[in-house]
Amino acid sequence: MSTSVRLSHAPARLARALGIGGGTRARLPPSVAGASPGTLFPQPDAAPTTLHWLRYSAKAVEGGTVESIDKLKERCALGDGTFWLDIRGLGSPDLLQELGRVYDIHPLALADMVNVPQRPKTELYDNHTIVTAHMLHADTTGLRAEQISVLLGDGFVITVQENDHDGDVLEPVRRRIRQSHGRIRSAGADYLTYALLDCIVDAYFPVLEQISQRLEDLELPALERPMRTTGKSIYELKRTLLHARRSIWPLRDALHVLLREDEHLTETTRVYVRDVLDHTVQVTDLIETYREFAATLMDLYLSSVNNRMNEVVKVLTIISTIFLPLSFIAGIYGMNFDGEASRWNMPELRWIYGYPFALGLMGAVGLGMLIAFRRAGWLGGKRAAATGRAF
Repeated sequence: MSTSVRLSHAPARLARALGIGGGTRARLPPSVAGASPGTLFPQPDAAPTTLHWLRYSAKAVEGGTVESIDKLKERCALGDGTFWLDIRGLGSPDLLQELGRVYDIHPLALADMVNVPQRPKTELYDNHTIVTAHMLHADTTGLRAEQISVLLGDGFVITVQENDHDGDVLEPVRRRIRQSHGRIRSAGADYLTYALLDCIVDAYFPVLEQISQRLEDLELPALERPMRTTGKSIYELKRTLLHARRSIWPLRDALHVLLREDEHLTETTRVYVRDVLDHTVQVTDLIETYREFAATLMDLYLSSVNNRMNEVVKVLTIISTIFLPLSFIAGIYGMNFDGEASRWNMPELRWIYGYPFALGLMGAVGLGMLIAFRRAGWLGGKRAAATGRAF
């Protein structure tokens, strides 16, 4: 079940689509608890299973789609070279069970392919090796994230994808097989496994480039115009990077196991698999760098919000401070004294200039306080610029 999201709007959905953290992604049904090992539990909304195949050698290449197991057996029996079976969609458990019997796939390996999500890993069996990974694909519509399993057998490779869609990250491998007469056509199934893993890992780079661009776009708003949506976007990117790290980090261990223990790999192919491992380390380093950048950006955002809050509080405090003596003056002149009882009972009330005097006194006090605040650097000015104060 692939998920298409727009990174610029909802990057947290990518994390949920990866199936390696919290979110709304469908989980395994409750009946999985205590079930027999190797039991298949496809997702209720999984796409129907389709079978795509390619057979190639140094001289020729052929491929297509088959609708039944019988047709697939006929294709397997014909010709030589490397056979690649690409299974797309997990909505047909009976068909997948039959495929497991045809290719003698261990029940636990088949369950790892069908029961998603799984942690990236490498599992070694007597007659085949399975590598589970998470595949990211960026296009004009957003991001697709889904689990993919690569099974390496004797002269054949089986890939299992969650959904059936065109333009996945494996398309460059198909194109190389159809158009090239180079190494991939002359090499065996182990080299095809390397090529597939290489495409899966390299697909992380454009995704991380989008995340990097998004982080850079958020840097200035976080500093100058911190809004609630800015903080939300930064948090979602942090969460996306966290889940991406959980997706790629176990793949490093899986590749280590593949290099150390898998007997299906030739020495020539091991050199290329080490290159994939190096790319995986690069992806991990980029993710760690962007996570630190996102954390710094969140700190910058929170500091900017606090600074703006302090500015608002300081402005309100200054306004309150200015009006405090004015209220004091107005309170004095608002007292009810009888001027005829004594000449000392607020004689200003009978003065012809009493009202202008009171207003002038209030204005002078307010203006004097503004000048004093500015000289102190609380309302801008040279001292504020020299000390870097906000006022």
